[in-house]
Amino acid sequence: MRHLCLLLPLLFSIYACESLDTIGALVPPTVDQDRSLPSVAVNVAGRQRLIHVRTFGNPSNPPLFILHGSFTDTRPYRNICESLADKYHVVIWDQRGCGLSERITEEEFTLETAVEEINAMKNIYAPNQKVTLIGQSWGGGLATLYTSKHPEKVAQLLLIEPMPLTAQDMQQLFSTIVQFGYDNGSWNNFARHGQALSPRDHEQLDYRAMMILRSTMTASYHCDGNNPPEWPIHRVGGFLEYVRNQRLGNPLSGFTYNFTDGIQNYRDTVRILGGACSSLGYKMQLQYSKSHFPSAEVIEIQNAGHRMNMEKFDDVMRAIKSFLKAY
Repeated sequence: MRHLCLLLPLLFSIYACESLDTIGALVPPTVDQDRSLPSVAVNVAGRQRLIHVRTFGNPSNPPLFILHGSFTDTRPYRNICESLADKYHVVIWDQRGCGLSERITEEEFTLETAVEEINAMKNIYAPNQKVTLIGQSWGGGLATLYTSKHPEKVAQLLLIEPMPLTAQDMQQLFSTIVQFGYDNGSWNNFARHGQALSPRDHEQLDYRAMMILRSTMTASYHCDGNNPPEWPIHRVGGFLEYVRNQRLGNPLSGFTYNFTDGIQNYRDTVRILGGACSSLGYKMQLQYSKSHFPSAEVIEIQNAGHRMNMEKFDDVMRAIKSFLKAY
């Protein structure tokens, strides 16, 4: 019996080490690894990739796309999707390289290809219709960018605490919002290898990136920074987050993006939701984001931070539905 007790920890440690090589050991399998997951194929940046997608509601209803934020995927937005499915055909997907969607290479992600991705999804789900866009955080910036480039394709635009929409805004606000530490040496040394990363390396990077969501690094986003609301996700696309950061710039050499070039051609009113507690909340949106649009209104969600649909779901849905035309 004594020998068995000594042997069990050894066997467990061997199994644990071997299991790290198994697909899904650290993060769930992506759609190319598990073909039972719902997916569609899109051609973006000259490559065909599988996208994990979920749809809600009757396809004959007006189309509505939800664009998720950074360090996340579709999973936390399920409650919004289900609530809007009575009036809209809601389409939400894990953006390329995120969540359960297939991983991509560094060359495949630019702001231009992010717009191309939305067009690819529109060609599948709403080829002849305008779409309503709801975007949160990075997704809010992306929704704004898409509307700037294709105002004729957007029926309505609603943003939930979008990130700073221009490089100038980000430069001014960077010290007051969360800093993910992309300039950390170990992160960069790991991520910079790009194509040299093995599938297991990518999964390890994803796993490390997920730890950010469980740390105090996001404290300024929440009413109680030490106890942020639950934010259930499948996978953070760690490498994609690193590449996106490179595309947007940094506070030392300067940020290099502008999501609003052309937004003056979108004349309908944009609604922006901002929480009372978040560094990207009501005050920031009122001071910085509102002025970029020809017509915009900012609604404050009381006692809520960046993850407001988990904290104040009823208040958030009232603010959304009172704006959407189908209601």
